[in-house]
Amino acid sequence: MRITAQFDSVDSAEFAASSVRNLGEGVFDVSLSERRKKVHRDGEFAPMGFFTNLNTGTFQPLTPVSGIISADSESSESVSAAVDIICRPSDAKRVVSALMNKGGHDIKAR
Repeated sequence: MRITAQFDSVDSAEFAASSVRNLGEGVFDVSLSERRKKVHRDGEFAPMGFFTNLNTGTFQPLTPVSGIISADSESSESVSAAVDIICRPSDAKRVVSALMNKGGHDIKAR
């Protein structure tokens, strides 16, 4: 039986994979794959519009807020991971339980 689970970080996926490996001889194969997503931000801006200066009664446009995000965070990677396990059908319940206890989600058994 093949069981797959998604994790929010590589560290939590490795921790879960190690836990599943320790379940015993009913687990035949445990593999881990990273999923990298490029995240790009152009900057964060205030909503555009007008406001009234209470002292003069004039309208002034809101100015965009820029420069808040550092150069390092403008282009970053989001890394998640998936764990793929092949085990005996009789051990599937223990494997799924171990994955859930270590933060696994979107668990699928085939």
